[in-house]
Amino acid sequence: MLRVLEINVDDHLNGGVYVLVRDIVKRLPDNIKADIAALEEFDDQNHIEQFKEYNCNVYYVGYRKNKLLKQIKIYKNVRKLITDNGYDVVHIHSDVSHKLLISGLAAKQAGVKRIILHSHANDVEGTHKSLRRLFHKLGTVILRTIPAVYLATSEDAGKWMFPWLKLDQFMVLDNGVDYDRFKFNGDKRLIIRRELGVDDKYVIGMVGRFVYQKNVFYIPKIMKELVKNHSDVRLVCVGDGPLKEEFANQVKTLGLEEYITMVGIKDNIEDYYQAFDVFIMPSAFEGFGLTAVEAQVSRTPVLASVNVPRTTKISDYISYLPIEENSIGDWCSGIMDYSSWNKNNSVDIDTKYDIKRFVDSVIGLYEWRQNEN
Repeated sequence: MLRVLEINVDDHLNGGVYVLVRDIVKRLPDNIKADIAALEEFDDQNHIEQFKEYNCNVYYVGYRKNKLLKQIKIYKNVRKLITDNGYDVVHIHSDVSHKLLISGLAAKQAGVKRIILHSHANDVEGTHKSLRRLFHKLGTVILRTIPAVYLATSEDAGKWMFPWLKLDQFMVLDNGVDYDRFKFNGDKRLIIRRELGVDDKYVIGMVGRFVYQKNVFYIPKIMKELVKNHSDVRLVCVGDGPLKEEFANQVKTLGLEEYITMVGIKDNIEDYYQAFDVFIMPSAFEGFGLTAVEAQVSRTPVLASVNVPRTTKISDYISYLPIEENSIGDWCSGIMDYSSWNKNNSVDIDTKYDIKRFVDSVIGLYEWRQNEN
């Protein structure tokens, strides 16, 4: 039995890493057992129980008090967890270097033979960004001392996390999507649109966390301009995050309450993609941009910012636009260009991001010893 520990995974805001690891764990063969080391506590106990159904235990290795002491506690807890359970592979996920560094050093000291450092972003978010970038840069200096497989969701994410490496020295492994889960379903489309009260409206969709990275305050500006000439347009926002209240205040200030609905986090997110007529993603930065792929799989046209990697293009119905103040008109035009789009039409979708291929690649990394024999 090959034992794998996935580190820095939690269900906060149902983020991309959580979804990705869940998709990996549920598809692992019987000869591989994976557990999770969560640096932050899970929000929903049901998600922990779901992992148990996949024979995956979730261990909380964080600390609730002092942030500096927290890093020491994480190091000790991760090292003890590895030592007690004898993991063969440690797969660490993060968007900043210090989270990879602390757990990576613990894995190194515990004698783990296969350490995978996985970069999921290409910038920082939150307050004090300049200081955060500085700490990240300093962390990468020490990070290079950990012998590991260097993995990234995109070239930009790899260069951000592993600046000392050449492009051919880290592996780019694009995130996977469950194509069967997100494929178009006309019945679900009707059900969700009826629930939302938008049966006869032109529905714009947004899926993601309410954080700086997603550039959420750009969205009401688009809507303010759009509804001047198109009163039947509605925006449905799926997600949660620290900027949600401020976003709601902006919606109210702009008088857009009638046009914008926020539904929170949904476990059946695939059903909401069906309800959308067009999807927008004006991100400030993205390590990959998984939701853009999910939308296309559901036959929903996508307008993404120029900061979203072009590797997200799996169809002919995605466009990349700038997010300057004077570009709002371009977003409005782009949105209305798809007003006659029919989701029942057959479309060509590249299946290169099928979750089955992704999981096969991850399993190959886990089973490196067998591959060498």
